Amino acid sequence: MKLKIAAPGGIWYTWEISKITLPTETGEITILPWHQPLTSVVKPGIVSFTPDGPIWDGDYIVVDGKVQVSVSRGLVLVDGVSVVITTSAATMSPAESAEVLQQMKSDMATELEKIRVDGNAEDIEKAVENMAKVEADLRLVKLKNIG
Repeated sequence: MKLKIAAPGGIWYTWEISKITLPTETGEITILPWHQPLTSVVKPGIVSFTPDGPIWDGDYIVVDGKVQVSVSRGLVLVDGVSVVITTSAATMSPAESAEVLQQMKSDMATELEKIRVDGNAEDIEKAVENMAKVEADLRLVKLKNIG
């Protein structure tokens, strides 16, 4: 099964995989080859997939043979032979340290409180999603330090 992760600017990542698990609005789902077609909203979090073959050299975080990627809110389209994730941001290995990400999360929480007082629902939702992506990047850093 082919995995494609698309972000602004085009296809960000393509790989042959045998299994993928991703966070959706209705809960975490696992997709195997020949899965029934589906479209779903992906929520910010960690996508974990098993490559179909050896893992290439690169700056990937691998836990138990599964590559870990953090994604922001997006869509997934499954047709049985491919999985396409369209998202505004995807991270294989955060460039920031855990301390920097923790500070970003704290700053975002402060900003979110200000938005809740003066902002509208759309601004609040965007701030919450941005904070969730930073939390996913923070989990990636912790996985990197474990592995």
